[in-house]
Amino acid sequence: MSHDDWWALDCRHGHALLESRPAGELLVWDLVTGDQRYLPRLEQAYQKGLEYNAAVLCAADHNDYHSCPFLVALVFSSRVDFITSACVYSSETGVWGDITSIHVPNSLVGANPTALVGNTLYWLLGNNGIIGFDLDKYRFDLIEEVPYSYKQAIIIMPTEDGVLGCAGVDGFKLHLWSREARIHGVESWTRCRIIDLEKSLAPGVPAPAGYAENANVIFIDVYSSVYMIHLKSMKIEEVTEQRNCIYIFPYTSFYSPGIAIISSAA
Repeated sequence: MSHDDWWALDCRHGHALLESRPAGELLVWDLVTGDQRYLPRLEQAYQKGLEYNAAVLCAADHNDYHSCPFLVALVFSSRVDFITSACVYSSETGVWGDITSIHVPNSLVGANPTALVGNTLYWLLGNNGIIGFDLDKYRFDLIEEVPYSYKQAIIIMPTEDGVLGCAGVDGFKLHLWSREARIHGVESWTRCRIIDLEKSLAPGVPAPAGYAENANVIFIDVYSSVYMIHLKSMKIEEVTEQRNCIYIFPYTSFYSPGIAIISSAA
């Protein structure tokens, strides 16, 4: 297949989720075995006036993701009535499930990378709000936006403590946030860490571009360079040059140490 025709939407649990922009076709690709599964087209998600995004994950806890059936969750929002809908494909049945919907006023799902926390997938909305979809209960949950305004896009991610988090850059300072329970168990956003990047990055406007869920690594894009920041050790590496990208979808190898990068190009 031609690389020019396919865009990365997600990468998780040993599988990459790609989309053919001309045809609106989805492909799940096992990057170790090379196995490929083309998904049947969900016509409701490709009507005019819709924004959409998708995520891939293993269908159950499993030590060997390559022998585990997978799920693909497709979320799409209408620019007309702001109805956001979700539908889940199962590799075991080979079909899409029922569609469930929610009204989110003046908000559309964005193309930003998703986050998996427990058995809930999260997507960013265009207003920096967050929508979650519980795969067990098959229902939506709305999360308040982060109480801080960033010029560049933010990314959402799971934290080391297993809760929903996010990252944004203000100037050359990387802000890390997490959802924490407060009085009476009500969750709210807490800015838990600020990291100064000014002396570690090339000149430019840095923006978070991706997160490796199993490695606690965040990727920062500075125009033509991408940096990998190990949040535990604070080791910062320039991993690629002369690459124009919007988002990074890291792939962690199961057979040799290291992280490969799949990107959605600008």
